[in-house]
Parts: sequence; C-alpha cells; structure tokens
Amino acid sequence: MIPKDDMTFIEHLEALRWALIRIFLIISILMVCSFVYSDIIQDFIMQPINGLGLENFKLQDIKITSPFMVKIVISLFTSLIIVFPYFVFEILKFIYPAIPKISKIYLSIIFIFSVIFFVIGCAFGYFYLFPSTISFFINLVDPKIEFNPERLNYIFYSFWLIVVSGFIYQLPIISLILTKLKIINYEFLKQMRSIAFVLFLVFGALISPPDPLSQLLIAFPLYMLYELGIMVSYIFRIEK
Repeated sequence: MIPKDDMTFIEHLEALRWALIRIFLIISILMVCSFVYSDIIQDFIMQPINGLGLENFKLQDIKITSPFMVKIVISLFTSLIIVFPYFVFEILKFIYPAIPKISKIYLSIIFIFSVIFFVIGCAFGYFYLFPSTISFFINLVDPKIEFNPERLNYIFYSFWLIVVSGFIYQLPIISLILTKLKIINYEFLKQMRSIAFVLFLVFGALISPPDPLSQLLIAFPLYMLYELGIMVSYIFRIEK
C-alpha cells in the first residue's frame, strides 16, 4: 500500500521499516536458493575468463573456511542482482507521495527503464569490464612465477565489477528522481558536465588496463549516461 500524504513522520518510518523487512526476507530466500546452485553460478562467472584462453591461471582455496565463504559471496551477490527490480519497486513505492506531478504511468516507465539500464550495466561489466581487467592483471604476472589467485578474491572481484557497472548505469534514473524531488536540476548537471567527464576518465583509468582505448571504452558510456541524465532532468523539470 502506497503511503498517503497525511502520514506522520513516524508512519513514514514504519512504512520504510516494513519495506526493508520485505527486501531482507526476499534476499534471504534468494541467498538460500543461490547457495544451493552456487557451483553452477560459479561456472557462469568463469565463462568470460575461459573464453580468453589464459595460461597459468588456476584458482585456489587457502583457508579452511574459503569454500564456504565462496558460496556465501556467490549467493549474496546473486541475490542482490536478482532482487534489484523488487528493490527499485519498493523505493519508488515509498517516495511516490514526495514526487509532485508524476503519475503512476511515469513511475512504471521509470521502473522499466531502471531495470533495463541495470541489466545493460551488468552485461557491460560481465562481457567487457570483468574479462578485460582480469586479462590485464594476469598479463603482468612474471612467467617464471606460478600464479594461483585465491578463489574467494576472484569471485568477489568479479561480482563487484558486475554489480557496480549495473548501479552506475542508473545515472539517468537517479537524475530523474532527484529532479522530481527538487534536489538537483538540469542547469546544475550542465554546470557539472566538465567535472563529471574528468571523474569518468579517472574512474576508467582506475578500473581498466592502462591504455587510452580501454579507458575511453569505460568513460565514454558513462559520459553518455550523464548526458542522458541531463536530457531526462530537462524533460521532467519542475517549472517554478
């Protein structure tokens, strides 16, 4: 049930608490299911690397608890990815009364595009960002050195890149919501354009191989998303 405008502050907090409880319960159920199928999910995560034909690349478990922790990490990140559409639904449902002049149809469009952008971002991380960074780091290894990275570190790093990519692709949706909440406007985003571009270049340099092409392949989509965010902010601007 969507909170009404006449709800008190405490009632809003209560609605938020129940929304978080529902999200937590769904994540818990998904974690159990993902834990059972963690081996299959691990094989899926390994596919981009297996396709690179890398030599001297073997994973290992160092600690006694590592096999269990790997399954926990896999189940946690998998559940977070799967629960994302429901998470967005709960967030939009909670903030709906605070967004003026927006219909449920627009809210449905926001929900659909948020999920689409998240999937595109995760796909970008899975098919390009993740294998390219792993390939770069492996190529730095001395051929005389036996390179056996820890499986837990590898799984966590791979999921982290995929999930971060998915959330970064939410920039246009975040711009729309913050515009409707009167926190930002398209003039502010236009003024911050040059700073955002530099930050995207820095971010691309930090998580990509140190060559200009890889850096631009990461920074350029982010900048296009920022420009799209400006357009969205302008279209859904609130007239004074």
